Amino acid sequence: MQRSLTKGPITGSILLFALPLMRAYLLSATPLGVTGIWLSVPIGWALADAIGIGYYLKKHRAKYAVQA
Repeated sequence: MQRSLTKGPITGSILLFALPLMRAYLLSATPLGVTGIWLSVPIGWALADAIGIGYYLKKHRAKYAVQA
């Protein structure tokens, strides 16, 4: 059976669309109101950066390993 090469990109696209909407909806229900909607954007950027850095470090850990 052939593995699907589109599973990752499709999942990523769905998450890139759905997660900001959910964050904006949840933050708008707090006392922040409209400000919460605007704050959801940089929160998403920070989360995406943290995930990307974590993924990079996980994949390249052997390259940066300190050998005793």
